[in-house]
Formats: sequence, structure tokens, C-alpha cells
Amino acid sequence: MTKIEIKTPGCFTKRLKREAADDASDEVCEKKSEEVTKAIAMRNDDGDSYFELGSGKKRCTVRKWKKEILIDIRETYEKDGKTLPGKKGVSLTLDQYKLLRNLISGGSIDKVILDLGGSI
Repeated sequence: MTKIEIKTPGCFTKRLKREAADDASDEVCEKKSEEVTKAIAMRNDDGDSYFELGSGKKRCTVRKWKKEILIDIRETYEKDGKTLPGKKGVSLTLDQYKLLRNLISGGSIDKVILDLGGSI
């Protein structure tokens, strides 16, 4: 199992919470934008990179299939000591993933969650 370190910015959540509270403060998130969240990518038996999501029953796998890069978000199960992908899940093409990533990083999804009374 190979580990790969991925770094992602972690600023927009604080900004969205501030906007959702209608805080008129001019406070900016420059220092926070320099901070990074580290995620370790593991490799499965097929050599695909994956990230555990929560308890280990769900994972995000990045793989190639028929010359196309797919991002799978899927439940997993154990069989004969191996963790295998289950039927429940979704495979996103690279274009679909980019759209979802833009919705998340742009704060659109977080805003709807906050509007519905959820917390981030």
C-alpha cells in the first residue's frame, strides 16, 4: 500500500460561515488560505489511489477505465479479507468531477446546507 500526500486549501468554510451570518466585518482569510489540509491517498490492490471517507465503509477512488479517468464514490464491503467496491455509489467522469469540485470550492453547496439549517 503506497501513501501519497495531497494538499488542499482550507479557507472557504470560515468565509462562508461568516457570510451566512451576514457579518459585515472586513476580516479576510489570507492567513487561513495558506494553511492546508493533508489527505493521504492509499493504493488498492489494482494500484488505484483512494481516500477513506469516514468510518472506512465508503471511499473515493481515482482510477482509469478504458482510457478515461473516473472518480468513484462508493460503499465497500469485505470478502475473503479483501475490501471490494460495492454496488452503491457513483462514478464521475473528469468533467463531472470538475463541475462538482467547482460547486464545492465556490461555496454553492455549503450555502445551501447552511440555508437548510445544517452546519459545516
